[in-house]
Amino acid sequence: MTGKSAIAARLGESGLLLPSLIGEALQANDRIKLRFSLLQEALAQARNPHERPATFVAERQSAGLGDAQFDAIVSGAKAIDADAILAPGAGALLAGIKPDLAAMLAPVETTDPTAAAGYAARLERLGACLAGPDGDAVSAAKISAMTSGRREAGDSLHLLVMDLHKAINTIAAASAPEIIDGCSAHGASPQDRVRIAAFMRGVNRTRALAFGHPGLGATAVRTGASLTIQNDIGTTDAHVLVVHVGDQSVAVTYTDVHRPRAKFFIGMFAGEGVEFGPMSEHQTRGIGEEDVFYLLTGRFSGPEPALLSFLEALGARLVFLIDWNKARKALQIFAGKESAAELLAFAAAKEYGHRAFLELGGADLVFDAVRKVAAGRIPYGARLDDALGRAPTRDFLREVLRRTSLGLAAGRSARLIRDEIQADLSQRFESAEATLLVLIVRHLGLSRMLAGWLADLTSGGATDRRRFAARSALLEKKADALTLAAREIAGRLSGADVLLHLVNAVENAMDALDECAFLISLRPEAEALDVAEVELSTLASIGLESFSHLIRACEAAMLAPAGPRADVTDALRSIDAVLDAEHRADAALREAMRACFGAQGLDARGLTLRLEVARMIEASTDHLAHAALALRDHVLKELSA
Repeated sequence: MTGKSAIAARLGESGLLLPSLIGEALQANDRIKLRFSLLQEALAQARNPHERPATFVAERQSAGLGDAQFDAIVSGAKAIDADAILAPGAGALLAGIKPDLAAMLAPVETTDPTAAAGYAARLERLGACLAGPDGDAVSAAKISAMTSGRREAGDSLHLLVMDLHKAINTIAAASAPEIIDGCSAHGASPQDRVRIAAFMRGVNRTRALAFGHPGLGATAVRTGASLTIQNDIGTTDAHVLVVHVGDQSVAVTYTDVHRPRAKFFIGMFAGEGVEFGPMSEHQTRGIGEEDVFYLLTGRFSGPEPALLSFLEALGARLVFLIDWNKARKALQIFAGKESAAELLAFAAAKEYGHRAFLELGGADLVFDAVRKVAAGRIPYGARLDDALGRAPTRDFLREVLRRTSLGLAAGRSARLIRDEIQADLSQRFESAEATLLVLIVRHLGLSRMLAGWLADLTSGGATDRRRFAARSALLEKKADALTLAAREIAGRLSGADVLLHLVNAVENAMDALDECAFLISLRPEAEALDVAEVELSTLASIGLESFSHLIRACEAAMLAPAGPRADVTDALRSIDAVLDAEHRADAALREAMRACFGAQGLDARGLTLRLEVARMIEASTDHLAHAALALRDHVLKELSA
């Protein structure tokens, strides 16, 4: 029992000191945890002297370890032998552990002497390892024994600290003299009440987004020159937030069993002036995966209005940590780990959260939508972002998080929310198919431009033939990029063979025109085009017309699924016009061949070039006819869906 506790007990008024004892105990808890961290970091530095040593100046000052000698305990650590290190200040650091444990024991002695006796006996037994004439030398075995969190390995000072901390929290919650907006407060000053209210204003603003999940309980204690606020966040033992509010600064200590969630916590305050220290890893038993938890500290400084704004923002964001890892695992099934974390950051920034998503089924909610509206559109075993595309999947999952949160908060039925999500996913798959058709239309637009140049050239237009071929090659290169993008979309969609055939046919038509441009560039500039000029011009005009009809068909097909019946009719009529143009091109090719073979004085080179140009133009209309038939199959399939 500490001095103040003993005197108060003699007077029969020890309960009057309880708020200050709780505050001192929580401060002592912070100091002991820092002492353990410093010892562990000193051992790691001695074993790896070439690594850059971690610094704990801000943490030391926040925890109340005023002696600056502790700043050198890590950087100055040296290995003595395989099992011992020499760390400047280690002796003083160890000497402070037992008094800090006594301070943690004091409120328990005041409220539950029986339990306190058990803790005191453990302290007496375990504290024996702290004594010794070793000065600043300490063995690795001693550090390991003190900081062990595995109960099956035997009792330890670390386990005693954890048990006392839990007991102190229970006492603090049960003995609070006032409730400030839901926070159990001890010894709060008028300024403390304003700060506690700011923190709780944030907590209460977003509390509903937990949708019934337990957690977010808060306790506040005035401890010396600072206010200490603690929030339990969720139900995990090692998931705790401790906030120390000073005159012009807020120091945050955060512990978590999930490293990615701890990094997410840091990310929520990016660009807001919070300076976080290095994250440290600790081991204890029964808290989660691999019995490991992570501790990080941060500091925010500013005038009082800025502190109040920060406290409110801090409180408001805690709800987004509840079940975070469960939501991440659900989302990454459809979008991958990195995108899942980005989605949760988006939901937190918009104050949607993810708890509603989990309440409505989480991954099963999305699986149900995929099964009902996209089963025939996604290849077996493909992830949603592989089938729909990364950006559309991200936008869809953002919408899922938004709809579930706003819908559940507004009291809408789960069935209605599910129906809305299914409708949204259906529209996005239709949008993917529409995007593919847009790419095809852009491709056809480039082809039509080339077909127009070819029609001008064959009708007697003055054109530099080599420059024409160079411009054609440039258009063909741009068209290739569109083809690759269209094939990538078609490859993600199940049952997209018809659309892929359409893409390939349009690409082949462009290649045929580019071949025409190359052939024309082989003719000498002085050679006239008078032989078969009319026939080639007619053929080129039909080709240009065919490209125009197919563009109109694709544009109408994009509108057909949700548009009026007239759009379907327009698409089918334009498709028929492409097929008719192909038949007319066949006849025009024969006329061009007849004109070439009947010409007088035409050498073999001139004859071959004209015939090949005519064949390539006609071949482009053949490919367009194949494309038109594929588009017709797609339109009719959509009508029957």
